Amino acid sequence: MNIPEGTRLHQHQTSEQEFAELVDRAARQRDRQLLVELLPERTPAYQGRSANTINRMRGYLLAAFESAGLPEEALPYVYEELESGRDAYLVAAAAKALRGRAFRSSDAVPFLLTAIENIKYADDAVSFDSYRPAWPVSAHTTALQEIVATIVWLGSDATSALPALRSLLQEYGVLSDAARAKLESVVSELSLAGSCCAVPAPSPCCDHHTETARSVFVDIHPRAAVPVGVELEDQDGARVRFGEFFTGKPSVVAFFYTRCDNPNKCSLTITKLGRLQRRLAELGLDGRIQTVAITYDPEFDIPVRLWAYGENRGVVFSHSDRFFRTKEALAPLADYFQLGVSFGTTLINRHQIELFLLDQKGQVDEAFTRLQWDVEEVLAHAARLAKRALPRGSNSEH
Repeated sequence: MNIPEGTRLHQHQTSEQEFAELVDRAARQRDRQLLVELLPERTPAYQGRSANTINRMRGYLLAAFESAGLPEEALPYVYEELESGRDAYLVAAAAKALRGRAFRSSDAVPFLLTAIENIKYADDAVSFDSYRPAWPVSAHTTALQEIVATIVWLGSDATSALPALRSLLQEYGVLSDAARAKLESVVSELSLAGSCCAVPAPSPCCDHHTETARSVFVDIHPRAAVPVGVELEDQDGARVRFGEFFTGKPSVVAFFYTRCDNPNKCSLTITKLGRLQRRLAELGLDGRIQTVAITYDPEFDIPVRLWAYGENRGVVFSHSDRFFRTKEALAPLADYFQLGVSFGTTLINRHQIELFLLDQKGQVDEAFTRLQWDVEEVLAHAARLAKRALPRGSNSEH
């Protein structure tokens, strides 16, 4: 990591103030690379801290991209927060970060509209003038105000947002008087810019992204050897080694934990895994492609909790469709899959959305991280892996 000499950011003992000062210095010097290197959840400075502390640190970091400039490699982190975030400070920071992008693009619009839906009933006052400002702060904004400011920044590239913005104006109890007045002005300006021929925006939904957005969240890196010896326990208490289960058939593997408090992450991931199972069955691929979910929280997520979590979200368990926890440390799997997760003293404090497709040797073939994955796209990749895994001479049309 490109960290200035004299800092202790490689240690979890780094104070919040040291972290904030490093972010401030990087923003002033427009050191975008350092800011990017601080984004991954596995950065040691995030370990052992509370979720609230991590939100504060990451929000301040994201907001710094507005002045430092937002490189494209940081865009998945920004879109992730807009799409799945439920914390007003983090969502506001992501909206600010977008304004540091070198160009304006309509591909941001669906994410901004989704952010409005996610945060409109959980909006709150925020300030990025300093780290941990002393409240009350007179010059504050809110997440919704920052989202609207980014839509203003997009200008004519945001005209597709008009239907959703007009709908928001019809909702009462969501916007303050000042925010409503600002939004009315924005709608008027965008209406003039877009004329009557503006194309409606895609519905803000987890399964719809532009091609530009999709290109940044399919993530493949060189990985360590398959952790064949790791012992796993499933939702029924049955045990199996990683190498035994993940050899012979392709697999779809999602990561989650039952105590996750963000419904846009773990709960939605498992619900969609159930949908994927049903689509695989419709195509006659059930049994040829394994579907698996592995918990980040193996000590808490005992078999009965795994079973109940999946059952309540439409997952059907079978020999090829199972939930697992590791019997020992998660570290070997975290290293193999390069998991984007960090841990507090007693619980996960931050994680990304993570889904992997493994080939019949247990090797990662595709990885869908950060942004919500699309069931049909994963299905297409899984079908390709199943066809590739067929013995030579088999009927590939099954």
